[in-house]
Amino acid sequence: MVVKIYGLIWALGALAAGVLYLTGNFTPIVNILFGILSFGAIFMGMIAVLPLTETHHSPSK
Repeated sequence: MVVKIYGLIWALGALAAGVLYLTGNFTPIVNILFGILSFGAIFMGMIAVLPLTETHHSPSK
């Protein structure tokens, strides 16, 4: 579930960046803000998503 939410965050961020770019509102300041948010999303993935995807759970019986 966390992986789906993480992917949704990236998809919404890309959609927002695309809309801002197409409307001409993607200024350098907005670019910096998207960079900061992307940096935070990368670390959120390291903390929340990677441990879930890298551990091997035994099959439930």
